[in-house]
Amino acid sequence: MEQNIFSLLIQKKSYKKLETLLKLKKLKVFMPLSLQENVLFIFIKDSKLLFAFKDLWASKEFNQRFAKEISHFLNTQGHACGLDEFSTLEILGYVPKDSLEKANFYAPIKKQAQFYRPSALGLFHNPIKDARLHECFEKARALIHYQRSFFEE
Repeated sequence: MEQNIFSLLIQKKSYKKLETLLKLKKLKVFMPLSLQENVLFIFIKDSKLLFAFKDLWASKEFNQRFAKEISHFLNTQGHACGLDEFSTLEILGYVPKDSLEKANFYAPIKKQAQFYRPSALGLFHNPIKDARLHECFEKARALIHYQRSFFEE
């Protein structure tokens, strides 16, 4: 049996940890950009999948909404993405103690400099004959026009 460096690396325990970390990073997709940027790290400890955040607001928002969404995804679709090993874990977000000690809770909230400017114009031909689908696309067009109205001068 012929072995190369890659087969030896895959068998090493340290590589398995790296592979697990890469799988865990895929879970960030379920969060909005503001939360993704706020994640310090993700790890597993004592049958819990823990998301460490920089700020308390991010941890609270994650625990209220996104932890349930990720848990539901892992239970229903995790096997399709190779994440089925995490489906039995409890999912929690928290802020590390050192980050909490450094936090200034009385500081004014900074306005984010980043914003999303929609690039869609809503200019498309809608040849769909099915009335319900046609209406859905027209609603999408109306929504695009509504969103663009905020950025037009």
